[in-house]
Amino acid sequence: MINLYIYELDNMKEVELPDNLSLHCNKYTLEHSRLVSRYAYSLLVKILENANYNPKLITFTNDGKPVHPHISFSISHSKNYIAIAISEKSVGVDVEGIFLDERLKMAQKILTLEELDVFNHKLDQNGYLTEKWTLKEAYAKFLGTGLIQKVLQTTVEGISINVKGAVVSVYPKDTLKMYYENREIY
Repeated sequence: MINLYIYELDNMKEVELPDNLSLHCNKYTLEHSRLVSRYAYSLLVKILENANYNPKLITFTNDGKPVHPHISFSISHSKNYIAIAISEKSVGVDVEGIFLDERLKMAQKILTLEELDVFNHKLDQNGYLTEKWTLKEAYAKFLGTGLIQKVLQTTVEGISINVKGAVVSVYPKDTLKMYYENREIY
Protein backbone atom coordinates (compact mmCIF):
# COMPACT_ATOMS: atom_id res chain seq x y z
CA MET A 1 0.00 0.00 0.00
CA ILE A 2 1.09 3.57 -0.76
CA ASN A 3 0.18 6.48 1.49
CA LEU A 4 -0.02 9.65 -0.59
CA TYR A 5 -0.03 13.05 1.12
CA ILE A 6 -0.87 16.20 -0.83
CA TYR A 7 -0.42 19.71 0.59
CA GLU A 8 -1.05 23.18 -0.76
CA LEU A 9 1.79 25.66 -0.44
CA ASP A 10 -0.34 28.55 0.77
CA ASN A 11 0.21 27.31 4.35
CA MET A 12 4.01 27.27 3.99
CA LYS A 13 6.19 28.69 6.73
CA GLU A 14 9.85 28.63 7.76
CA VAL A 15 10.63 25.49 9.74
CA GLU A 16 13.35 23.85 11.80
CA LEU A 17 14.77 20.57 10.48
CA PRO A 18 17.19 17.92 11.71
CA ASP A 19 20.73 18.65 10.50
CA ASN A 20 20.72 15.79 7.98
CA LEU A 21 17.76 17.36 6.15
CA SER A 22 18.67 21.00 6.70
CA LEU A 23 22.02 20.58 4.93
CA HIS A 24 20.30 19.00 1.92
CA CYS A 25 17.60 21.67 1.63
CA ASN A 26 20.05 24.54 2.01
CA LYS A 27 21.78 23.47 -1.24
CA TYR A 28 19.03 25.24 -3.21
CA THR A 29 20.29 28.62 -4.40
CA LEU A 30 16.88 30.24 -4.87
CA GLU A 31 15.30 31.30 -1.57
CA HIS A 32 11.79 30.17 -2.56
CA SER A 33 13.03 26.72 -3.61
CA ARG A 34 14.94 26.39 -0.33
CA LEU A 35 11.84 27.34 1.69
CA VAL A 36 9.59 24.92 -0.23
CA SER A 37 12.11 22.10 0.16
CA ARG A 38 12.47 22.76 3.89
CA TYR A 39 8.69 22.87 4.32
CA ALA A 40 8.25 19.63 2.34
CA TYR A 41 10.82 17.86 4.48
CA SER A 42 9.21 19.19 7.67
CA LEU A 43 5.94 17.58 6.54
CA LEU A 44 7.81 14.34 5.84
CA VAL A 45 9.35 14.47 9.33
CA LYS A 46 5.87 14.71 10.91
CA ILE A 47 4.56 11.85 8.75
CA LEU A 48 7.52 9.62 9.64
CA GLU A 49 7.35 10.45 13.34
CA ASN A 50 3.60 9.69 13.39
CA ALA A 51 4.40 6.29 11.85
CA ASN A 52 7.20 5.70 14.42
CA TYR A 53 10.10 6.09 11.97
CA ASN A 54 13.10 8.19 12.97
CA PRO A 55 13.60 10.97 10.37
CA LYS A 56 17.20 11.45 11.55
CA LEU A 57 17.99 8.15 9.78
CA ILE A 58 17.36 9.74 6.35
CA THR A 59 20.51 9.88 4.26
CA PHE A 60 21.14 10.89 0.66
CA THR A 61 22.71 8.85 -2.12
CA ASN A 62 25.49 10.33 -4.26
CA ASP A 63 22.75 11.29 -6.75
CA GLY A 64 20.86 13.18 -4.03
CA LYS A 65 18.05 10.64 -3.61
CA PRO A 66 16.79 10.61 -0.02
CA VAL A 67 16.60 7.16 1.59
CA HIS A 68 15.52 5.73 4.93
CA PRO A 69 16.64 2.26 6.06
CA HIS A 70 13.13 1.16 7.15
CA ILE A 71 10.63 2.82 4.79
CA SER A 72 10.53 4.06 1.20
CA PHE A 73 9.38 7.57 0.39
CA SER A 74 9.40 10.10 -2.40
CA ILE A 75 8.87 13.88 -2.30
CA SER A 76 7.89 16.29 -5.04
CA HIS A 77 6.95 19.95 -5.03
CA SER A 78 5.73 22.32 -7.69
CA LYS A 79 4.55 25.90 -7.74
CA ASN A 80 1.45 25.24 -5.62
CA TYR A 81 1.73 21.73 -4.17
CA ILE A 82 3.83 19.27 -2.22
CA ALA A 83 3.30 15.53 -2.69
CA ILE A 84 4.80 12.86 -0.44
CA ALA A 85 4.44 9.13 -1.06
CA ILE A 86 5.32 6.56 1.61
CA SER A 87 5.43 2.79 1.17
CA GLU A 88 7.14 -0.32 2.50
CA LYS A 89 8.29 -0.91 -1.10
CA SER A 90 10.12 1.45 -3.44
CA VAL A 91 7.92 4.35 -4.58
CA GLY A 92 8.12 7.48 -6.73
CA VAL A 93 5.89 10.57 -6.83
CA ASP A 94 5.71 13.72 -8.92
CA VAL A 95 3.43 16.77 -8.92
CA GLU A 96 3.20 19.44 -11.61
CA GLY A 97 0.77 22.19 -12.51
CA ILE A 98 -1.10 21.43 -15.74
CA PHE A 99 1.24 22.34 -18.59
CA LEU A 100 0.42 25.51 -20.48
CA ASP A 101 0.15 25.56 -24.27
CA GLU A 102 3.76 26.65 -24.81
CA ARG A 103 4.95 23.41 -23.17
CA LEU A 104 3.03 21.25 -25.67
CA LYS A 105 6.01 21.35 -28.03
CA MET A 106 7.77 19.02 -25.54
CA ALA A 107 5.41 16.21 -26.55
CA GLN A 108 7.70 14.76 -29.24
CA LYS A 109 10.60 14.64 -26.79
CA ILE A 110 8.83 12.95 -23.89
CA LEU A 111 6.13 10.73 -25.39
CA THR A 112 6.51 7.32 -27.02
CA LEU A 113 5.11 6.96 -30.55
CA GLU A 114 1.93 5.34 -29.20
CA GLU A 115 1.49 8.07 -26.57
CA LEU A 116 2.09 10.73 -29.22
CA ASP A 117 -0.66 9.22 -31.37
CA VAL A 118 -3.09 9.38 -28.42
CA PHE A 119 -1.88 12.92 -27.60
CA ASN A 120 -2.61 14.11 -31.15
CA HIS A 121 -6.25 12.98 -30.79
CA LYS A 122 -6.84 14.35 -27.28
CA LEU A 123 -9.05 17.36 -26.62
CA ASP A 124 -7.14 18.05 -23.38
CA GLN A 125 -3.57 17.79 -24.64
CA ASN A 126 -2.29 19.85 -21.72
CA GLY A 127 -3.67 17.44 -19.10
CA TYR A 128 -2.57 14.35 -21.02
CA LEU A 129 0.99 15.61 -21.48
CA THR A 130 1.24 16.64 -17.82
CA GLU A 131 -0.01 13.21 -16.73
CA LYS A 132 2.53 11.37 -18.89
CA TRP A 133 5.35 13.66 -17.74
CA THR A 134 4.55 13.19 -14.04
CA LEU A 135 4.22 9.41 -14.47
CA LYS A 136 7.67 9.28 -16.06
CA GLU A 137 9.13 11.52 -13.32
CA ALA A 138 7.57 9.27 -10.64
CA TYR A 139 8.97 6.20 -12.41
CA ALA A 140 12.45 7.78 -12.58
CA LYS A 141 12.29 8.52 -8.84
CA PHE A 142 11.17 4.94 -8.22
CA LEU A 143 14.21 3.69 -10.16
CA GLY A 144 16.51 6.31 -8.64
CA THR A 145 17.94 7.12 -12.09
CA GLY A 146 16.70 10.60 -12.80
CA LEU A 147 14.81 11.40 -15.98
CA ILE A 148 17.01 9.73 -18.60
CA GLN A 149 16.13 9.11 -22.25
CA LYS A 150 15.37 5.44 -21.56
CA VAL A 151 12.67 6.51 -19.06
CA LEU A 152 11.24 9.08 -21.46
CA GLN A 153 10.83 6.43 -24.14
CA THR A 154 8.95 4.08 -21.80
CA THR A 155 5.18 3.92 -21.44
CA VAL A 156 4.62 4.11 -17.68
CA GLU A 157 1.49 2.83 -15.98
CA GLY A 158 0.95 4.25 -12.52
CA ILE A 159 -1.68 6.28 -10.70
CA SER A 160 -2.47 9.89 -11.69
CA ILE A 161 -4.83 12.25 -9.92
CA ASN A 162 -5.98 15.72 -10.94
CA VAL A 163 -5.89 18.15 -8.03
CA LYS A 164 -7.10 21.71 -8.63
CA GLY A 165 -5.10 22.42 -11.78
CA ALA A 166 -2.25 20.04 -11.06
CA VAL A 167 -1.46 16.37 -11.65
CA VAL A 168 -0.03 14.08 -8.97
CA SER A 169 1.36 10.77 -10.22
CA VAL A 170 2.59 7.78 -8.24
CA TYR A 171 4.57 4.75 -9.37
CA PRO A 172 4.01 1.79 -9.07
CA LYS A 173 0.31 1.05 -9.28
CA ASP A 174 -0.73 -0.20 -5.85
CA THR A 175 -3.47 0.23 -3.30
CA LEU A 176 -3.55 3.92 -2.44
CA LYS A 177 -4.55 5.71 0.74
CA MET A 178 -4.70 9.44 0.05
CA TYR A 179 -4.52 12.41 2.42
CA TYR A 180 -5.16 16.02 1.50
CA GLU A 181 -3.82 18.48 4.09
CA ASN A 182 -3.60 15.52 6.53
CA ARG A 183 -7.25 14.50 6.09
CA GLU A 184 -7.80 11.02 4.70
CA ILE A 185 -9.89 11.37 1.55
CA TYR A 186 -9.47 8.06 -0.24
